[in-house]
Amino acid sequence: MRIQPRAGRIGQSNRGQVSIGRQQTSQPVTFPAPKGGLVTTVDMAAQQPGSAVVLRNFLPTLTGCKVRGGSQKKGLAADGTDVKSAFKYKYGSTEKLFMATATAIYNMTSPAAPPTTTTADVSGMSGGDWCAFQHTNAGTSYLVCLNGANDRQLYNGTTWTTAPAITFTDGTTMPQLNYGWLFKNREFFLKNGTLDAYYLAVNAIGGAAVVFPLGGVMKKGGSLLTGFSWSVESGDGLSDMCVFVSTEGEVAVYAGDDPASASTFALKGVYQIGKPLGKNAWIRAGGDILVATVDGLTPISQVFQRDRQALSLVSVSRPIEDDWRLAANATGGGWTLKQWPEQNLVFVAFPENTVVTDTTFVLNVLTGRWSTISNWQALCYETLQGGLFFGSFDGYVWQGDTGGTDDGLTFSAAYLSQASPAGQFGQRATATMAHMFFRAKTKPKVRLFARADDDKSVPVFNSVSEGDATSSEWDVGLWDVATWDGLSQQARYDFRQNVRATGDMLAVGCIITSGGSFKLDVEVDLATLQVSVGEASA
Repeated sequence: MRIQPRAGRIGQSNRGQVSIGRQQTSQPVTFPAPKGGLVTTVDMAAQQPGSAVVLRNFLPTLTGCKVRGGSQKKGLAADGTDVKSAFKYKYGSTEKLFMATATAIYNMTSPAAPPTTTTADVSGMSGGDWCAFQHTNAGTSYLVCLNGANDRQLYNGTTWTTAPAITFTDGTTMPQLNYGWLFKNREFFLKNGTLDAYYLAVNAIGGAAVVFPLGGVMKKGGSLLTGFSWSVESGDGLSDMCVFVSTEGEVAVYAGDDPASASTFALKGVYQIGKPLGKNAWIRAGGDILVATVDGLTPISQVFQRDRQALSLVSVSRPIEDDWRLAANATGGGWTLKQWPEQNLVFVAFPENTVVTDTTFVLNVLTGRWSTISNWQALCYETLQGGLFFGSFDGYVWQGDTGGTDDGLTFSAAYLSQASPAGQFGQRATATMAHMFFRAKTKPKVRLFARADDDKSVPVFNSVSEGDATSSEWDVGLWDVATWDGLSQQARYDFRQNVRATGDMLAVGCIITSGGSFKLDVEVDLATLQVSVGEASA
């Protein structure tokens, strides 16, 4: 029997069309220039385009960030111990830089180059945590220095002295004064471990000090830590007020002229901020005062309107709140803040510790944007003739943001953007190509990379970029080094490099290694990642 072949039948299914795999699509994801600065407090679902999760050894600018300069050893204190504080004297054409260790004060304006040491201007001291302010009286300008362990030190532009002395009627001595400031031509002082302040007569440099007790004003106890004059205007004026801050974060604000009279020196209010992180941990910024506390960098202008909990919402350091609190917990205090007016930057330095000992926080006061510096190991900062200087371990004084190396050693600047989903949130994607733009005077050597999700690691890149001699420009470099015959123009460079990262959220980064004799002039611009989007993640 012959069997006839049957016609083939198509299999039926009630599950719809059979899937043979979703085809991946490739698309670019754009990352704006990091003009939002370092932001470490944003969760994955609330990323901020134009900000960074890593911004190390870059300085924040109005348009993004630029690679910092190097550092060079400039001086060495004879006692070879850590430099604890820095301050300067400026009157007329005289400008001098001083650095202090625990036992001495050194003039580091024009020190001998290390390893030659610089001898002390003032020796035999018992503490290096100095505060300093300047008071001009009868044609002489005095730098007034207090450390809470020794007699008050005065510098008149030529010599150091302890005269004229301050006298007390309650048994207090000058070594017990640990902080001071000038308010309406009157010197105010704070006494160690107490809630007592003292003041001198108007325009007086020495003489009888009158006690101004605040024990009945500061309800939480502790002791007075710091103080300053503050005005709602951008400088001293009719609304100038005298502010006292305790170790517990209580802020007492007085207005008036004569503290001897309650009718002319009235208490305006007592307000609460977080515990301050040091007697020198504040700066003036325009018409405001920013105080470093455990809760963040707090504007004094806001204490009249908000309680302590709400102040954290307007803290200048809110973008780096997690890193700020980590540093505060590691140190407990001893912070110093110093403004570099020529560059509109503020440097936050910490005492020696095991967590952030090699870190400086940097703030651009024009934008409120942050970055960090590593490798400098700075314990305090000061400026001189438009340049930046810092004190470090073992008595060394350095100049910062100069040259292309850290005392002959290369350093790397690293940037990693905030992460972004390539398509819909939760959809796995793979980055395959990075494209990043830079503005620079000479073409740098750059390593591009991509990271996924919470990975913030930075690769090693040993190819060195070298700057050129035109990096030291007028209004940027030191006065006697700067060139001011016209600025050399930056050019625009871009790099395309293969990268690899897979995840729900993708970020792009770069690393530049600085070396050579001259400072790099490199700014990061926008970037794109070429991304392949596939199946949604399980």
